[in-house]
Amino acid sequence: MPPRLAVIHHNASEWVSRLHAAAPKLDIRGWRPREAMAADSEWLSKAGALFTWRFPDGFLAKMPKLGWIQNAGAGIDHLANHPEIPEAVLITRADGRFGEWIARYVCGHLLYEALEIEACRRAQEAKLWHGKLLPERLHGKVALVVGFGRIGRQVGLALKTFGMLVHGFATRERFDPEFQIHAAPRLSEFLPTARVLVLCAPGTASTSGLVNARLLAAGHSGLTLINVGRGSQVVLPDMLAALDKGLLGRAVLDVFPSEPLKPDDPVWSHPRVVVTPHHSGPTTPEDLIPDILPNLQAYSEGRPIMNAVDRCKGY
Repeated sequence: MPPRLAVIHHNASEWVSRLHAAAPKLDIRGWRPREAMAADSEWLSKAGALFTWRFPDGFLAKMPKLGWIQNAGAGIDHLANHPEIPEAVLITRADGRFGEWIARYVCGHLLYEALEIEACRRAQEAKLWHGKLLPERLHGKVALVVGFGRIGRQVGLALKTFGMLVHGFATRERFDPEFQIHAAPRLSEFLPTARVLVLCAPGTASTSGLVNARLLAAGHSGLTLINVGRGSQVVLPDMLAALDKGLLGRAVLDVFPSEPLKPDDPVWSHPRVVVTPHHSGPTTPEDLIPDILPNLQAYSEGRPIMNAVDRCKGY
């Protein structure tokens, strides 16, 4: 009997087709999350692997032989402490081509400011030839990237092409041939001279509430915050207060503590906040499957799953 891989995803039919094409030795079946509790319990009882982003409460009781969960994305904080996932179950993450997507997102929003696109749009509406409106020179300005793994490094490389001075921040200082990588507690030292602060870090205990009133006290009106990491990393009331006090110039947020963002959240209406719907790094089969293929093949052949996350660390 071939190994079984269950898929719980809102796009389950497409993922089943693509996963089966990549790993034809596997028996793969899928359901959308709202259909999962009515899924074939007999088939699931013998399935050892699950591909998912989120699954409904109580679902894992259908999978007593579960040994591996492949997350349909990079962030695994929603799985790392999930009370229904036994400690023995391995969890793997996937970056896919998120680094490329997210680097474009970061650069796009920064260039929107630097090229004065909004001012040009307003001048066009007024039929005003604003000849003294010049783009901002980013060369030599400081960019801070928190979380310098595969995604953060790709962001750093993209910002470096603008001539920016990129500093990476990680759990601890480490050598990198192209960048200075500092320990995260040093972030406040660099904030007074920074043009942009980009959050790419995983959701962990050490990154929760990282951007708060204490950190932003070192900020300034020329600083842009871009969060493509986890929503828990920014204390939103502190961020809004910093914007109003001139300790932060603009915020671009793609992730939030609770999603979707509630209609009455004050973040929606602040004039210097941009809200996007967690779309900076879209999950597509063509981008993600090459990243997880080695483990799909290992599972189909009865070999060990590699590169499981440390659930205590959260990555």
